[in-house]
Amino acid sequence: MQFCSKEAFRLRAQLQDMRNIQSICLGGLFVAAYVVLSLFNIRFSEFLEFRLAFLALSAAAFYGGPVMGMTVGIAGDVISYFVMPQSAPFFPGFTLTYAVLGFLFGLILYRSRITPLRAFAAGLAEFFISCTLTTFWLHLMYGMDWKYLLTIRIVKNAISLGVYSVLLFVFLSAFSRILASGRMSEKAAGQVPR
Repeated sequence: MQFCSKEAFRLRAQLQDMRNIQSICLGGLFVAAYVVLSLFNIRFSEFLEFRLAFLALSAAAFYGGPVMGMTVGIAGDVISYFVMPQSAPFFPGFTLTYAVLGFLFGLILYRSRITPLRAFAAGLAEFFISCTLTTFWLHLMYGMDWKYLLTIRIVKNAISLGVYSVLLFVFLSAFSRILASGRMSEKAAGQVPR
């Protein structure tokens, strides 16, 4: 099974697609969904939380590829920070984390059939980014011991890997059916004489 489609590497074409009205509107919708889902984070401590905004990020990457995934990751993280009251100052490292995650989601999910293995690969990308970049940013911000923080985050992310993979599979399977039915409606409307 090929994990990256050829279309995922056509970044120039994705940039041009981002200029059309439908992509701009859907990108804004994905950002809004990201912000709303950020309100439903499940926080266990200052360092451990489960975030659901990755679902909007995965939908953006599935629809528009790595470019849209990265754009929604950046815009969603910045806007959600200013929409919700925060106890910590804004830190651009987390914005970079969600940009990289959106890009990786785009490489894995763009114009691909959603299978459990592909959803697991996307969940694994989230696991890897969360264990490395996010842990590093938390270490820089709070000065906690790197090994202690990494141990906590590996346990948390190992638990969430299965949950996130199942959520990705169910959510993206439904989202792909919605997109397919929308495209069928567009084709049918284009064939009707006026």
